[in-house]
Amino acid sequence: MITAFLHHLVARPRVYDLVQWAVGAQYVRRRVERQIQPYRSARIVLDIGGGTGLARELWSEQSKYVCLDIDPQKLAGYRAKNPGALVLLADGTDLPILDRSVDAVVCTSVTHHLTDAMLEKMLAESARVLAPSGQLILMDAVWAPYRVMGRLLWRFDRGSFPRRKDKLRGMIGRHFELVGGDEFAVLHRYVVVVGRAKS
Repeated sequence: MITAFLHHLVARPRVYDLVQWAVGAQYVRRRVERQIQPYRSARIVLDIGGGTGLARELWSEQSKYVCLDIDPQKLAGYRAKNPGALVLLADGTDLPILDRSVDAVVCTSVTHHLTDAMLEKMLAESARVLAPSGQLILMDAVWAPYRVMGRLLWRFDRGSFPRRKDKLRGMIGRHFELVGGDEFAVLHRYVVVVGRAKS
């Protein structure tokens, strides 16, 4: 009952943003920003699971940033803060986007919400829509049972599929050539993976 109430509360865009800040989102953001920096001027950026658009500011003003999510409430929160913003209510496992039409795909804190089959589809779709010179920048918390705080947070997270870092990297590696990344810890252990679509 408490977990259901917390999930309902955090579904509100402003509360969601506040919770992200409280669990160290600023530090996580800086680490992701380092990986995005070389690709910051990408012409078209697709943010899969972009929610309230927290990643928008990491990209150039000239980049056409598309915030894709399946939660209309989060997209409404993003658009309320950014009138005229490009939002796409869609499923990341079935992207309504043309082949090879996106210069960068960013996906943060999403994979733990997806089953293995769903994640495979999302990665395949990301590879399909990326232009030949495009990049995937994917970040998520990973299962690290030795981190007591992380184990506690996973009990309340809506995502039911945390993976060990090696498994997550292996799944990404089936669709992308891994060309960079990072690992760090705040309350959770995190990995950032940068990949180029395999030809």
